[in-house]
Amino acid sequence: MKAFTVLFSFFLAVSSCNTNDTNEAEDQPVPLKGEAQKWELVKMTGSMVNSETTGDAMEWQENYFLNPNGSFEKQRVYDGTTTKATGSYELIVQEDEKYFELTYETGKELIASCSRNGKEILVLNGSDALYATWNACDGPGLEYRLVKE
Repeated sequence: MKAFTVLFSFFLAVSSCNTNDTNEAEDQPVPLKGEAQKWELVKMTGSMVNSETTGDAMEWQENYFLNPNGSFEKQRVYDGTTTKATGSYELIVQEDEKYFELTYETGKELIASCSRNGKEILVLNGSDALYATWNACDGPGLEYRLVKE
């Protein structure tokens, strides 16, 4: 019985300790803590110098809707037609870089990626800008901004 009391006291002491050691990623604000977010395409760039378009001058309009449950929806309006895609995402944190890895379930024709694996990468720059990686393989550079409503 004495051993049980000592063991229980040890467990209680260890579980009630509060350490101030935090992971570096936890020190940074992490998007999507409990709320859905809308990201809007605000700028497209090409491989030519000064080939930047914004607003209504862009070839298409596009939004991502990222939900706290790990699902997303992408909407693209091109030539008056709206196309949608859905899937899941994961926020990846590696050293100083954060990015969303999106895995498409539907609407795979909207994937803005160099690979044909059904995934897309969106790099998080600060807390309010996302950049697609499609320009690495001659696709357009796509910049998205967080819509604060």
